[in-house]
Amino acid sequence: MGDAPVRTPRPRRRAGAAETAEALARSRAAGFQQLTEQLSRALTPADIGRLTATTAAAFIGADGCAAYARRDGEDVLEALHVSGFPGDLPRRFARVSLHRGRPMSDAVLSGEPVWLEDAGQWHARYPEMAPYGVSEGHEATACLPLRVEDRDLGAVVFSFYRPRPFDHDEREFLLAVAALCAQALDRAHLYAAEHEARAAAERERDRMAFLARASRLMEAPLSVEERLRQFADLAVPAIADWSAVHLVRGSRVEKVAVAHPDPAKLELVEELERRYPRTADEHDSAVDVARSGVPVVLPEVPDELLTAAAVDATHLELIRGLGMRSVIVVPLVVRGRSLGALTLVHAESGERFGVEDLTFVGQLAATAAVALDNAALYEQQRLVARTLQSALLPGELPTVPGVSCAGRYRPPSPDLTEVFVGGDLYDVHEDPERGRWALTVADVCGKGPEAAALTALVRHTIAAEVRHGLGPAAVLQRLNAAMRRQQGDTRARFATVAHGALTVDPDGVTITLVNGGHPPGLVLRGDRVAWVDVPGTLVGVYPDIDLTETEVRLAPGDLLLLYTDGVTEARGRDGFFGPERLADLVASFAGASADEVVDGVLAAVSDFQDGRLRDDVALLAVTAQ
Repeated sequence: MGDAPVRTPRPRRRAGAAETAEALARSRAAGFQQLTEQLSRALTPADIGRLTATTAAAFIGADGCAAYARRDGEDVLEALHVSGFPGDLPRRFARVSLHRGRPMSDAVLSGEPVWLEDAGQWHARYPEMAPYGVSEGHEATACLPLRVEDRDLGAVVFSFYRPRPFDHDEREFLLAVAALCAQALDRAHLYAAEHEARAAAERERDRMAFLARASRLMEAPLSVEERLRQFADLAVPAIADWSAVHLVRGSRVEKVAVAHPDPAKLELVEELERRYPRTADEHDSAVDVARSGVPVVLPEVPDELLTAAAVDATHLELIRGLGMRSVIVVPLVVRGRSLGALTLVHAESGERFGVEDLTFVGQLAATAAVALDNAALYEQQRLVARTLQSALLPGELPTVPGVSCAGRYRPPSPDLTEVFVGGDLYDVHEDPERGRWALTVADVCGKGPEAAALTALVRHTIAAEVRHGLGPAAVLQRLNAAMRRQQGDTRARFATVAHGALTVDPDGVTITLVNGGHPPGLVLRGDRVAWVDVPGTLVGVYPDIDLTETEVRLAPGDLLLLYTDGVTEARGRDGFFGPERLADLVASFAGASADEVVDGVLAAVSDFQDGRLRDDVALLAVTAQ
């Protein structure tokens, strides 16, 4: 096994003892220099072991050599390289536990070399090990510890076919060779440790960068399913060959994403699921982890596990075709609740997951779990907000004889605001006793629950006062008092309100309009636009408000448009939308219906902001028929 030892040629001519000693010294010095140069270039323990068992053994004249390294923190020696030993000895002694009473163990544990000069010494000192030490004609053995300062690095064994008296000079020489090999081995360990530390630092840096990318992805304005699909795609091949995400949905655990760089592999998964669909009560590691919240790490996926999971031979062949070699499955846990599971698989890359990977993969899963939980909470809050907002607006406008009415409300774009309940509203109320109708467009300062409560107060107070028969100015006076009562000493919130009383006669429509600090209305007659600029005070701030009632007459075909400041104060790349742009836009709707006007204005304001409303918008259009 290993390289055959290179025998140092012996001089053929006779020489005196002094001349022979001098020649031997020169030979040893040259060999020592050669070994020093070669060991200085060796970078790994395996390289050190090979040079020790071949080059060093050759110039020493050893017939066999074995170099061992001691495992950190363990009483175990592992062979780095073995050369010149016959039969199965190299395999049998590839790993050696340290026990007193054995030559190599004694050398390592005591730190002193063991010299066995012939077979007789083997049998006398180590009778149990002698059959191995003198097998195949071996006689003399030198077992030398490899030590640097107080560190036990391993041992080297030189074996010779002939008896060999190890005199003082030879022992010193062999110890010098062992010291040289020990220093090289120590340097190789330090290099390996430095290399491993650098690799670990780079791996940690890459993992932190990956976590940052995953966090940004999970915060993107995407649906839950799309986030998870992109999350699975991000994981391959950066950290795994396969990735999959399962979510707990009621009593079921459903796979929502699977990724692999090779589309053919994904087609294989589809075929597998199509031909062998999983039943509701069938479990696998992802389902079990999603339900239990306990991670699973399989550094090796044994074929027995695949065989046990297969229904038949074809099923087993398809499963094997996925090439799974190592698997880690971690739960998506947040607030003590498992939302699902993240599965990562190493396949064709040949890499392995270990328990040490749980921290990183757990952080990755936690990032996804928090984002999913936030998304679920956000969707729930948006549902509550939409429900609340719908309660502040009419389900549909009533039918007003002789008049066509159209109202619209749009909240800001979801990616530009938090969960939103706005303060804009429009409404149409009937006053049946007096045969008239009330029109209202209002904008309450602020957003959120407090603004929603005030918006509800505005809507229901106006509806109640209209049914009491009050005129437009009196309605807003009552609303002002109600808002002040609700807010107490704080005047943090107010409202702007455009309110009118509408009556229909054979020749058209008359609207008595008041304005409580609201943007002026617009009247469209043919293709001409006129502003209805009525002075008035904000509602909800002052004890007394100044209001002026103004009559607006609409002939058949004329249109009145009321709106909130989300229209004129919409800001785009060209500045504010502004009243002039609105007037020009409304003029372009000559002959259009009330629905067409409010839809057109809403579309124009949205387009002006690149399709993303930054404030809520309410519109109400009334056309005399």
